[in-house]
Amino acid sequence: MRVSELAIGQRRTMIAKGIEVLDEDAEFFPDGSVRDAKLARNTAIQDIPCMGDRSVVFFPSGRLKLCWLSQTTVLDGIPCPEDRIVYLHENGRLLNASLASEVQIDGVLYPSNSRLTFDETGKLLEYSQELDADRIIEGFPCSSLFNVWRYAGGKPSVVVLSAVHSIGPQEYPRGAELFLDENGEVIDWYSVDVDSGNLYKQRSYGVFEVSWL
Repeated sequence: MRVSELAIGQRRTMIAKGIEVLDEDAEFFPDGSVRDAKLARNTAIQDIPCMGDRSVVFFPSGRLKLCWLSQTTVLDGIPCPEDRIVYLHENGRLLNASLASEVQIDGVLYPSNSRLTFDETGKLLEYSQELDADRIIEGFPCSSLFNVWRYAGGKPSVVVLSAVHSIGPQEYPRGAELFLDENGEVIDWYSVDVDSGNLYKQRSYGVFEVSWL
């Protein structure tokens, strides 16, 4: 690993296994390869254009795990927008990303800005849906402040309730974020303040969790 000193007033960088990263909170594997760091500049890594001054994370094998794209890029046939985070499986297949433009998968059209999650073979697992107003979806009163996540077959996987809702004997309050299995049963739930007036950050994934590290 080589440390490169930059001019006064600029940040120090390090070159590890041929990748130049910023020397601030960088983490490395025992072999000296990058585990988690910010790129010093836009860099093509494993044929993926990664944005500088943004994080990159790697698997222990050296395969890229996540990055922000420096330009709109087609990965496994999926158009992914620049300056958005993408997650990858260790085999290099796309795991999770936003759409730069609409795309058709198995006869279903998914609009731009939808976020999709795939398995290691490229099979769609889950996708997000923006709502222009509160609406009832599969019996759930859903808040338009949050994207609804759906399984590939269309059943909801994550919703935030816009009103009190009962499932069997259990009553869930307005603002409950419900995580659902494919039969509509609640796996877990959290309370969200939907009346704060805040602009909420949307989830990058639904029930199929993607790991930062």
